[in-house]
Amino acid sequence: SGFLKEISALIRNSNAAQVASRLSLISSDSPKRGFLDVLAAKSYQAGLAECERAMSDEWAEVVCHSVFAALRKRNGQLAEACTHQESAVEAFLRVFKSLTRIFIPVLKVLLVDLRRLAAQADRALRQSGNAEDANKLEGAGRVMRKCLAQEMKDEENPQPLSRTWAALYVANQCNQVFFSLNTLKHVKSLVLPTQMAVEEYPVSDRITWSFFQGRMALLDGQFDKAEAELSFAFNNTPPAHVSNRRRILVYLIPIRLMLHQSRPAATRRAALPTEIMLTRYRLPQLSKLATAFREGNIVDFDAALDEHQEFFVRKGVFMMLHKLKLCVYRNLFKRAHAVVRDTHPTQVKLDVFVCAVRACGGEADPEQVECMLANLIHQGLVKGYIAHKQ
Repeated sequence: SGFLKEISALIRNSNAAQVASRLSLISSDSPKRGFLDVLAAKSYQAGLAECERAMSDEWAEVVCHSVFAALRKRNGQLAEACTHQESAVEAFLRVFKSLTRIFIPVLKVLLVDLRRLAAQADRALRQSGNAEDANKLEGAGRVMRKCLAQEMKDEENPQPLSRTWAALYVANQCNQVFFSLNTLKHVKSLVLPTQMAVEEYPVSDRITWSFFQGRMALLDGQFDKAEAELSFAFNNTPPAHVSNRRRILVYLIPIRLMLHQSRPAATRRAALPTEIMLTRYRLPQLSKLATAFREGNIVDFDAALDEHQEFFVRKGVFMMLHKLKLCVYRNLFKRAHAVVRDTHPTQVKLDVFVCAVRACGGEADPEQVECMLANLIHQGLVKGYIAHKQ
């Protein structure tokens, strides 16, 4: 087979990038397509024997499983394809133990293909009514955790050639799987190699790592850490990568709104996004919300939350945005105070705030507004006190 001769030569010459390209499930390589046609009527054992005649037994197993994964995927047999892809990754890990970082591109392609294929297989199984068998992505996560553990054990190669350089990339693949499955306990259990600091890894891997660390910190209520991690991810993502920046902003904007309103700081960048930014990054879900927040319009803020509730829940920011409602009241009361400031600079009657709430379409009686005002004062969002005698 011309494909086997070609990939065997690439392996001998340590041309990892081209090996990865040939093994990719989306490869349009003509010799590979021809080899798939040849294997279509053969068993895995027959295909393996053919591969072993062209290369070492270890590499033959990697190539054969990868090719059969592509063949099964082409035939729509996604579950079987996923099983072969898992086996390809595990076979490569056995080969990788004796290699250096030069072959990291092959590992990357195999892992990405495994994650995507597992997700597709699970969706297909659910759609066919076999939801109980939709555990391919979970299995992929186990393989990736095993892979990460192996990356931590490279003590043979010096750091410039160490396989440890792939550890953060593998951890990021694990994070994508765990967030997809909502098994967040596994995110906290990921341990990176001690031989290298996070700052030593490629910037692209650090951006992805910071994105997931920021999301995890958000879920844990560690908003300062979340802002720091997501800000690093956003600031270091090239402006041309609009879709990636959009993913980051979905979480970064609500966090900055929360932090800026709680503890305004000169060093914190403007919390409220501009309409230009929201349009550029295709975030209409946050446009009406930000406008209502800025204006202190309670009714429009609630309407925006209700309209895009499914989106916010899916992204895991709904509860935090809901907590911002108190800050919307603060902005409304601030505008109301500005109206009467010239005549009453230090004292404002409660009726002024009641009228403000009703003016924007809200329903409120003096007791409710007083309760809101007391909460704002208690949380440090408004400076003052309530004097009932006056």
